[in-house]
Amino acid sequence: MHGVILAAGRGRRMGHYTDDLPKAFLEFDGRTLYDRQRALLDPHVDGTSVVLGYHHETVLDRYEPEDPIVLGAWASYENAASLLLALRRIDDDILVLNGDVLVDEREIDQLAAEFDALSGRFNIVGCIPGLQDSETAIRWDDSGRVTAYGLIKGHQHAGFGIVSRHHRSSAIRILRERLHDWYPCVYPRTPTRPLLIPADRHIEINRPLDLERARAWLSSERIQCA
Repeated sequence: MHGVILAAGRGRRMGHYTDDLPKAFLEFDGRTLYDRQRALLDPHVDGTSVVLGYHHETVLDRYEPEDPIVLGAWASYENAASLLLALRRIDDDILVLNGDVLVDEREIDQLAAEFDALSGRFNIVGCIPGLQDSETAIRWDDSGRVTAYGLIKGHQHAGFGIVSRHHRSSAIRILRERLHDWYPCVYPRTPTRPLLIPADRHIEINRPLDLERARAWLSSERIQCA
């Protein structure tokens, strides 16, 4: 399995914090978000690539990330283009993580275990239980197969999952046709099952106030995260 962190966007809601760096490379408590994400993925993958775009030159010069993949036209597309670029390059199961998300390591363990239990026949996507329509969401049918994704009423997409190499060709075709969409559009179009995770084992960093929330989250005795 190979890890992929999607970090091509600027993160405009972070304001001046992302004037010269994408938010995945913001430092807090002495480490970048990217560094923490890599440590989170390392036990489960043979290597981790990061898809860069916004100010990629600065990132490459300052941080020398492992196996960078540069999306030159990052401003013209949504993150479907980022995952497409990674899938074209990497012929493996892909553990994908949004560049603004941290998850308790126990949930990554559970994701990998669920994927292995299904012998890679299904993609797995992390979701936060509870119907809502304020964030992008996942829905599934009675058999447990994902049927819908988007700004819909459903369970919030948690920003991580596994795309099986068995569905790589289909995912490439789907993403190629939907470069202006978000990459989880592949999930209802290929065999995918949800993994429900507790809401308090996930945090997304979208706004400056979220940096303080992330510090508090990381310092909690209830959380296990790199």
